[in-house]
Amino acid sequence: MFVYNFRQKMNELTALLLIDISNGHNPSAFEEGTPEQTVENHFADVEKYLYGFTPMRTFSSYCGLESQYFPPADFFTDEELLLICNAFEKMMFSWNLGVDYPENLPIARRYKAIIQTLDMKTGIVSSGMLHFDYCTGNAPDCVWKEYCPCLRIWNSETYDHE
Repeated sequence: MFVYNFRQKMNELTALLLIDISNGHNPSAFEEGTPEQTVENHFADVEKYLYGFTPMRTFSSYCGLESQYFPPADFFTDEELLLICNAFEKMMFSWNLGVDYPENLPIARRYKAIIQTLDMKTGIVSSGMLHFDYCTGNAPDCVWKEYCPCLRIWNSETYDHE
């Protein structure tokens, strides 16, 4: 009788995703002889940001990963999710990108937020960092719900909501 070892397959899937994530690093981030950042390039990046540069490409188009190939968080153990999230954040860093989320956010929610960045339009800067920031300033409608770091301040009696 054939018995399917579900856990073993998930470990294989985790390993494959980690390889894919590793392949998604920005190749120019590791090139020797990459030109030093000039003041002109830095200010060109700043001007794009200040004057409302509208990104046309998704992060997926830069790193080559597609969100559809990442299963829902409940397919993985918390340990596997942590490995995937940490690898993904390192890969994002190679593109000068990051994700802001509350420190106490459960790993499954962190995984979901990180994978969603693949479908978001972004620009890539040559210096500094761009962050995917989910904060709207309106704590009751925050995507982080009860994990929103602003919720405690929002709910305090001394905070003026107007």
